[in-house]
This record gives sequence, structure tokens and C-alpha cells, in this order.
Amino acid sequence: MSNLPRVAVITPVYNGAPFLERSMAHVQAQTYPNLVHVVLNNGSSDGTAEIIASFKDARVPVIVFENPITLPLPDNWNRAVSLGRADTEYFRILCADDGMPPDAIEKMVALAESDPNISVVCCLRQTVAGVEDHRWDKTRNVFDGRDVMRGCFLDGNGLAPPHALYRTSATMVREPFFDGSLTAFDTDVVFFLLSQDGAKFGYLHEPLGITARHKGSITEKEVLPFHKDYFEWLVLMSRHAAFGLDRAEFAKCKQAFIRHYRRRLLAWRWSQSNNEAFRWHLERLKSFGHVPRALDYADALLDYALYKFGMRERWNNYPQG
Repeated sequence: MSNLPRVAVITPVYNGAPFLERSMAHVQAQTYPNLVHVVLNNGSSDGTAEIIASFKDARVPVIVFENPITLPLPDNWNRAVSLGRADTEYFRILCADDGMPPDAIEKMVALAESDPNISVVCCLRQTVAGVEDHRWDKTRNVFDGRDVMRGCFLDGNGLAPPHALYRTSATMVREPFFDGSLTAFDTDVVFFLLSQDGAKFGYLHEPLGITARHKGSITEKEVLPFHKDYFEWLVLMSRHAAFGLDRAEFAKCKQAFIRHYRRRLLAWRWSQSNNEAFRWHLERLKSFGHVPRALDYADALLDYALYKFGMRERWNNYPQG
């Protein structure tokens, strides 16, 4: 056991009582022996503290921290990472409502240990809709960081950042770890780490993460009603895509996405009557210097007509809907 890397599973939690016991039990069931579970209670007012206390003296040591006041979600996650990566060689975030099969940590660490340049290991994810297809080459488990950028921004490959395993030493180049200006701050940090010199990406083609979807989740409460993934993908593309794409590819990809984005804006405003989402995007786009003009909307609609006549490719990548 002493020769195996020390790994932390990190769970930042706020009022997680409905799901926390199951998530903590998933950590206790892990086959990997040199493991600790770091839990940061963010001032919960439900039964979270009692559930955490019930795991005292458990097989996998549970190290508990509490915030004196309730922090905003990204601040809580950043503090959890700071606490959890102390004296560890790897760490993995496990949301209080998520889970993983018993061999998840063992398999992810084994892949990370196969190449010292692997900064991040990801995997397939089980959801209520089934196992996602991230479209990575199934004959490979290790990818260059630049190839990951091309895959995600150009070829429609996917990631499940909520279930990523991080090499602790590789994460020290960024502080704070998560950018709290984005809801998709975990995707942003994965892209950032993989854009570092020589960074590699490990990928396991099996569902080693389980993501719950429920009315109280961030996805259901914040992302889906406002379609925040569109604006945030524009931000992520502007920050990271040029690392993997040449200038012409980047310009073409960004233009295609922006046209797709503008058509969605029109749909939210007129066919779906989602004025709140429409206004939310216009406010963010203004701060980003991308407020559409009438000609921009016309260009987006013309692009759609050309696609219908087979004269232009459709946007088939993330995000959709």
C-alpha cells in the first residue's frame, strides 16, 4: 500500500442530504487502497453533517472540514481542492449527488501512472439517459493535449469533467483552480491543463462516473433554463480552441458556432418565448463584444438555408438544443 500513490476523493457539499450517503458509500466501496475522502461541508442546514459523522472510523478515512460561513459554489470547490490535494499525488472531485463503480479510482490511477505526462484522466459517464458516447478513438487510451482540443472543438468529441482524475503536481500551475465566472468551470480547467506544454490526456472507455440529474442540480436549475452552455462554449472556444486548431480552422469553427448560436437566440426569443434566456445571453454577449446586429441574424438564417440546400455543413458539435 505504501508504494501506491495517495489519492483524495474530494466532495464539496451544501445541503446534500438526499444523495450524500450514497455518494460516500461509493467511496467506501473503492478497491484502491491508498485513498482518503475529503469532505467540505459548506454550512449545510439539513442532515448533511449527521450523514458525514456516520462515516467516522470508516474503512476509507474521511477527513472533514467545515466552512464557518456558506461560500459561493466555485469558492467552496476551490477551497475543497486546496484542502484535498495536500499530501496527495492525485485527486478526483465527487459531487455529493454523484457516484462511481468500485474499481473507478483503481483503473484511473493505473492509466495515469502509465505515463508521467498525463495530467487528466477522464472516462465515460452513466446518466439517466444511458452511457454517453464521447467519440474518442477506442483503440487508444492516451491522447496529446492538442489532439483533445481538436477533438472537442472540431470533431464533436466530449468529456465528463465532473468525473476527472487530476495529477496533483500538474494542477499547481493554476490558482485559484476553478474560474468561478463560469458554470462550466470544471471543463475550463481541464482544457487549461491540457494546453500546458507536453500535457497528455488519459481516457478510459468505460462508465467510471455516475451523474445524477434532479430538480436541485446546477444543470437543472441554472444551465438548462438559460441555455448557459452556449455562451460558455463561446468563452471556452475563445480561450482554448486556438491551442489545437490552426488559424484558418479556428476562424471557420468559431464562425460556424456563432451562426448556430445566433439561430438559437432567435428560437429562444420567438418560437420558445424564453425572453429571460434571450436577455441573459444578450447581457453576456455585450460584455464579450459579440452582440448580434440585424445583419448578423440575417447571416445566420442564410447559413441555415444554405445548409438545407446542401451547400454548407450543419453545426453538429456541442452544444445542441
